[in-house]
Amino acid sequence: MPEPIARRWPDETIVCAASGPTLTAEDLAYARRRAHVVAVSDAVRLAPWAPVLYSSDRRWWHYYAGAPEFRGHKVGVGWKLGDSSPIPRAPGIHVLEHTGPEGLELVSTGLRTGGHSGYAAINLAVHLGARRIVLLGYTCGRVGGASHFFGRHPSGLEESTDQHYAAFRRAYDALVAPLAELGVAVINATPGSTITAFPCAPLMAAFREAA
Repeated sequence: MPEPIARRWPDETIVCAASGPTLTAEDLAYARRRAHVVAVSDAVRLAPWAPVLYSSDRRWWHYYAGAPEFRGHKVGVGWKLGDSSPIPRAPGIHVLEHTGPEGLELVSTGLRTGGHSGYAAINLAVHLGARRIVLLGYTCGRVGGASHFFGRHPSGLEESTDQHYAAFRRAYDALVAPLAELGVAVINATPGSTITAFPCAPLMAAFREAA
């Protein structure tokens, strides 16, 4: 059984920062002064100071050897339903149990994955104690042909297709009801986001709503 995630920030605002093409260092700096930040996968390039780094992609962790330069709490998830095995050649990662693709896992030893890291990071933010979650870099599509703020993944890591993005968008709908039951508000502050499950607002307005 994995170790549970500690409820570090009860009833506070947490920013989940994914690596979509509109993510900027400026927005992250603004968020850093106002909330706790969970960096999702390559978003850590712009937020090496984040207290938490999350990725569902075990190949990503393996490719980057467990991100040894990152000094915060590193969290991953099992590769299939019921799995919480360590990630080979990627030490120091708190691996939670994969408890399914849909919905919201309430037990803090596991995560629902939604098929991608951004979804699971929202579940992780709930375990960390979030009462409000602000999304950055959750474009879930291309902008000017780019899928990520840094361009393309290196060879060996998968690029998302239009079919992937469509499935990701549908998955978020399964989070809406359980988040509402918990009283957790999600505000999407990602410019140009294609995700329709959550209300959208510019970043500064999102923090005013979160106040």
